[in-house]
Amino acid sequence: MTDPKLFKLTKQDKLHYRNLIKNIDPKHEQLIVNVLRKKIQFILDSGKLNSIEVELINRIAKLNFILKTNHDLSKMTIKKILFAMSYVIDEDDEIPDIIPKYGYLDDISVVTWILQEIENDVLKI
Repeated sequence: MTDPKLFKLTKQDKLHYRNLIKNIDPKHEQLIVNVLRKKIQFILDSGKLNSIEVELINRIAKLNFILKTNHDLSKMTIKKILFAMSYVIDEDDEIPDIIPKYGYLDDISVVTWILQEIENDVLKI
């Protein structure tokens, strides 16, 4: 199966994404979560999942759990989570989602990076 380490975020990628995170509006949380739910259902309905898709869904579920259960998250942490969710929703991101076996490599890389980024904020709660 495809190795998630095949796609690495560069320092330039992270800088670019940090700038995009600043523009995320937390008021759109419910819309983002609703669209993400449909995207995950689409992935599930597509048939047999590969290991990347399974891990992506698990990590998105973890982000959603953090968002829903931690009411004292900083505004920046909320924006980071919503950015990761928005990234997964975007089908034409760095690697288009329609590419078999590889389409979600960038998505899982972004989600994993955001989980690592917010770890300290979540541990404080």
